[in-house]
Amino acid sequence: MKRTAILAAAAVALSACTTTDIDAGIRKSLPQICDGAQTAFAVLQPFIVAGKLSAKTEAAAISAHDSLFEGEAALCKRTDSATLATVLVAASAAALTISTAVREAKRAL
Repeated sequence: MKRTAILAAAAVALSACTTTDIDAGIRKSLPQICDGAQTAFAVLQPFIVAGKLSAKTEAAAISAHDSLFEGEAALCKRTDSATLATVLVAASAAALTISTAVREAKRAL
């Protein structure tokens, strides 16, 4: 929830810029977003392997990871075509899903 609010505030703050400037800025910061998502997913791997997450949470986390890294349309593979809209949608959804899975994994400890 906090991340979603931060992303919304960033979108509002950036709305004064031209779309080209925003998209260029997003492309520059996308590697950090992708690195963070990769790290968070790596933290989940032992819990997924051990079956400590619910089937629904595990499937959602894998799907979120795949939307960023797998397939031809994966956001982190196509950084040259990323826009504010595509990053906000994909990255915020992935961040929310993976952070929910991390919370569930912590409860399993």
